[in-house]
Amino acid sequence: MREIIPGKLWIANARQARDIRSTLAPGVTAVIDLAIEETPITFPRDILYCRFPIVDGTGNPGYLLQACIETVAKLIEAHYPTVIACSAGMSRSPIIAAAAIAQVKGLALEDALLKLTETGPHDVSPALLNAVLDAMPSLATSHARLNLIVLRSSDPDATVRFYQALGLPFTQEQHGKGPIHWASETNRFVMEIYPAKSPEQVDTFTSVGLNVSDIHRVMQLLIASDMKITSEPKEFDWGIQAIVKDPDGRSVILVER
Repeated sequence: MREIIPGKLWIANARQARDIRSTLAPGVTAVIDLAIEETPITFPRDILYCRFPIVDGTGNPGYLLQACIETVAKLIEAHYPTVIACSAGMSRSPIIAAAAIAQVKGLALEDALLKLTETGPHDVSPALLNAVLDAMPSLATSHARLNLIVLRSSDPDATVRFYQALGLPFTQEQHGKGPIHWASETNRFVMEIYPAKSPEQVDTFTSVGLNVSDIHRVMQLLIASDMKITSEPKEFDWGIQAIVKDPDGRSVILVER
């Protein structure tokens, strides 16, 4: 097996993947099997085994490639030690590994693949590479992705309770000797709430948008907590929308799609 991300991601060929003891020896807990021409492998019950029967060329449904890449990306994000295996370990495995890494890190697929193939032999199928780009066009170029918003609050405890009522889970954090603050991470996006050192640090002109699953239930919780409602729920083309104020006076746009 060839290690791609230290201690977290490997690629293998069919023979290596079928040596179950050696495959699991590094602490592997998930196996992604891509080889349509090989028989399925029987791993112990506690091992996550996903089989995506992919052809090394054209003819793969876009949804199958998407599901495979997104599954590997989620495993990488969860730091779940994973092996990706195909027949020779030279084309399908490197492409899917590179696509998942590109998805997680916001890279272009070709850049991620170039870096990956620098560390070992490969024989990448241009047809499969193009099929992956057709299925996931966002991987064609590097892209920036918003992943953090930091709010300063005059009453952090009240602000945390407000956003918790909207469904965001928060944990208390402190980086070194920095101030104690609160952080919530959902879908690769982090919101942090810091105590304001002065009234001038509280920006009431900032608006926050959140998707919610049951806007009427959320509104009832906010009303019960005496939160200010700017706009009652109304139906629009994009869903049901309401606007409320957080404890610092920022507008929070709630949408149920």
